[in-house]
Amino acid sequence: MRCEGKMARIHCKITPLSVYLVVLATYSTLMMLACLENEQLERMAKEHEQETAAPLEEDMTIVRDRRSQHGRWLRSVDDFFRRMGTLETTCSKMVSLGGTYCRRALDNNKVVCLDEDVTLKSNNCTVYSFGIGADTTFDDQMNYYGCDVFMFDPTVNPEAIVSTNLEHERFHLLGLDIYRYNRTHLNVYPDGINENITGEFDTYDNIRRRLGHESRPVHYLKMDIENSEWRVLPDLAKGGKLEGVRQLAIEIHTMDIIRAPTHQVLPLLRHYWQVLEHLTRLGFLRAWYRPNLVVETMYHVPGENRSIATCFEVLYLRRGPVY
Repeated sequence: MRCEGKMARIHCKITPLSVYLVVLATYSTLMMLACLENEQLERMAKEHEQETAAPLEEDMTIVRDRRSQHGRWLRSVDDFFRRMGTLETTCSKMVSLGGTYCRRALDNNKVVCLDEDVTLKSNNCTVYSFGIGADTTFDDQMNYYGCDVFMFDPTVNPEAIVSTNLEHERFHLLGLDIYRYNRTHLNVYPDGINENITGEFDTYDNIRRRLGHESRPVHYLKMDIENSEWRVLPDLAKGGKLEGVRQLAIEIHTMDIIRAPTHQVLPLLRHYWQVLEHLTRLGFLRAWYRPNLVVETMYHVPGENRSIATCFEVLYLRRGPVY
């Protein structure tokens, strides 16, 4: 192709309308970019919120579950006892002390952990033993180990207690509760003799005060107080009462669920769990669990041919974080 002649000239005339259109187009473009940027930022924010909300919600669930304010995880009787039997810590040097055979099974024995971080130092340890039922075999062996043992039980005749070291263990006809009072008990012995015993109950703080132990740490605390633990434990968890306790042995009784109406069983178990969670908040972790297989305390699962032991022994070691 061939071009001839002068190059054509293009004349551009700038008018107010053209200026307005250019400015409008530029403004529209900037607004569109700004909107896209805002939408992108909002989308990124939502994505970030979704990514962080799940872990946060999970963490809060763990905290709520750990403290178990409402026990929402507990939806069946099995849930309670399965979790109780799930240990939270281990002991590499566990020993069983005391106990007597009843119905071909060892009863009233307690376990002690000798791991370095929670061990009881011989000749420098104090044991409180609440509830002995005239069986002092555990207390005797703790005394042989070198601990100062103090026994408490308001329901037995001191003369009926067989102990080779009673003078060292300092038995007190005294029970543990959340207030001070006296109560008369009727004891029936195997030989058919009945005897009324007036027992005194007092608070943990008062008992320590009466013994002059306000500043003396209790290293091993044993409680077998026949269902009264549900009143006593919340009180012990307050005000630093368990300060110094390294090992806490409890016989736990939940046999109230046996006679409770079906609709009250789970609320009862949730209440029990909330009480026990007070111990977890103080750093006590379950290291040992043993159900007591006594026919009278077995819970028969409705509609099923099986039973669950409602009384069990638990040893807590103080080695968890306080929260």
